[in-house]
Amino acid sequence: MGAIRKLIDDFDSSKEQGQMQRELVENLARLAESKAEFFELQISTNLRTAGSPDNQTVPVEAVLNSETYTHAIASDSVSKIGDSVSSALKSFCSGGKDEILTGVGNLITDALTVFLGSGGASTGTKKQYYVLTEGWSVVRVDLMAWYLEVQAQSIRSTMQKASAFVVVKSAVDLSKIRFNTFLNIYRGQLASMKLKDDQINTALDEARTIYDRFQRSNAPAVTGPHGSVLAVSSLPGKPQA
Repeated sequence: MGAIRKLIDDFDSSKEQGQMQRELVENLARLAESKAEFFELQISTNLRTAGSPDNQTVPVEAVLNSETYTHAIASDSVSKIGDSVSSALKSFCSGGKDEILTGVGNLITDALTVFLGSGGASTGTKKQYYVLTEGWSVVRVDLMAWYLEVQAQSIRSTMQKASAFVVVKSAVDLSKIRFNTFLNIYRGQLASMKLKDDQINTALDEARTIYDRFQRSNAPAVTGPHGSVLAVSSLPGKPQA
């Protein structure tokens, strides 16, 4: 497994067949890069409309980080792709709990291993997003992946698939999502990570604390006759800040 363009030097350009092989790899690299650029645009559009009637996914307020990969995949390196994306997740979600990051990373690895290992189609595209807590915030991680089965026999010994991946991390807009909605999504994801019940409950409690903290910090202030702040409104059943 490696960046597609790095394979170009594996072929001898002094020979006609080697030159043809280099051109094939170059074309695959360009195709993968164009797919990655398209995914970046598509994710950007999806995030911009998230939370609308036509796109009822978790809304965000800002994009925080992103990673893009184009890889040449051999038959023995399929599982390494998921590991690579999972590693990227841990690097730019470093404020999250280890068990949550590991759980999401495992979900990504398993999904990509199945996606890339399937032999029924010559090409495929996958789109998925995940939510998790990070420090005092909630983030959304979007993943888009693509692969193309290489048909040219002259380079199949080096690469069986060309692939592209884009991962984007965004801050969830807690002002536009009810906690019950987020809870339903998050709990289902936690359950699919095969966490223990106490780990799931702890993660949900942390999410509740973050949500309540956000609501209190954004509650309207009660002002006096001359504009002085008398108090900050609190959530029902919660002490005032």
